[in-house]
Amino acid sequence: MQSIYPDVCISNDAGLSGRTIKLEIPVELSPAQTITIVPNTEQQQPASHQFHTHAAGPTNPLTALPPFLLALILPPHYPLHAPPRITALTSTYAWFPTSKIRDLHALLTGMWTRDSQGVLYSWVEFLHSGDFLDSLGLSSSTCKNQSAQLDTITIINSSPSRLLPLLESYNVGAQDATFAETSYLCAICLSPHKGRHCVRLACAHVFCRSCLSDFWGSCIAEGDIGRVGCPDPACVKAGHEAGDDDVVRVVQEEEVRRWKWLRTKRALELDPGMIHCPVVSCQTPVPSPQLGEDDDESGWARLRTCSTCSYSFCAFCRRTWHGPISECPLRMTEAVVLEYLAFSEGDVKRIEIERRWGRANVRRLVKKYEEDRQNREWIEKSTIGCPGCGVHVQKSVGCNHVSAVVYLFMTPL
Repeated sequence: MQSIYPDVCISNDAGLSGRTIKLEIPVELSPAQTITIVPNTEQQQPASHQFHTHAAGPTNPLTALPPFLLALILPPHYPLHAPPRITALTSTYAWFPTSKIRDLHALLTGMWTRDSQGVLYSWVEFLHSGDFLDSLGLSSSTCKNQSAQLDTITIINSSPSRLLPLLESYNVGAQDATFAETSYLCAICLSPHKGRHCVRLACAHVFCRSCLSDFWGSCIAEGDIGRVGCPDPACVKAGHEAGDDDVVRVVQEEEVRRWKWLRTKRALELDPGMIHCPVVSCQTPVPSPQLGEDDDESGWARLRTCSTCSYSFCAFCRRTWHGPISECPLRMTEAVVLEYLAFSEGDVKRIEIERRWGRANVRRLVKKYEEDRQNREWIEKSTIGCPGCGVHVQKSVGCNHVSAVVYLFMTPL
């Protein structure tokens, strides 16, 4: 047993009544199982702890549970004529239901017979593999989909909301410890390395830290951030790029800052609606807002707020934000409309302008521009300017002669 489970035995002392052994037996779940913790309704809880007694879970699939602490004595006539005598059986974090301890004790004791050899190993294997969960009725299978079933472990505990994070934290630590002691073949240098010298990316591919750091650092220095990702051919073909968590774990802090700057710069360059802040001392690039289809039809699509100086302005006229209803001054929007009308329908330049400012906004500006142009043409043809104040007026009665005396008889526009 010592050769198969070298870390299980934590003490082995000889005594008058036999050899005293203490075992720490971790529980590994294969396949992974979810945990649901239900409150112990039979046990009365203090009023201050009642908020912890609601059910918790199910968790994400776990592969490990906290270990059992098993203390036993091997009598002189073990293993042929006497079984091991269990003196204590507990679980770390007290996750195993207290009501099931006696049943588990009986299961272990019943595994010994006069013909059995190495029953101690059988006990360790029984607990380590998690087979006791099925034997005690704590594990059940539910149909996840037509082709797979998901096993769920139901635990009774007095404080479900406190126990659940402890189980999840232990599972993460157990996975990290297993990863650190496992050897992996790096696909870059083609050499085996222990997990403690490797990095497991979000896609689950593993590479040695030295190779991945050199590769990503070179890509960041050259500005080719599109290659800062998993070097595995499948991920490269899919175009998967590394996230913040992976990059921070692999490269130096200065390289992380440059990588973030290059990524922001690339995103702004690909944004057709990007505008520089109109404040002369700022000039920070301001991306276009993420709006829905309904918002794109409203005037809110013109609003921009600088992340550096917090200046809010209109994307069309570059002036202080005047609200979604108030129109921009005509001279500010006329340049956009004239540039748009200079290209034919379906032209690439027109499409680019529509993507930058929004098709609904551009067409509304064009419509307003046409209305204003027609109004100006009509005013020039159908009215004359008052010689006194310059207001355009339309003749309603009288002759074509205009003088100061008849100003009151003209209709101002």
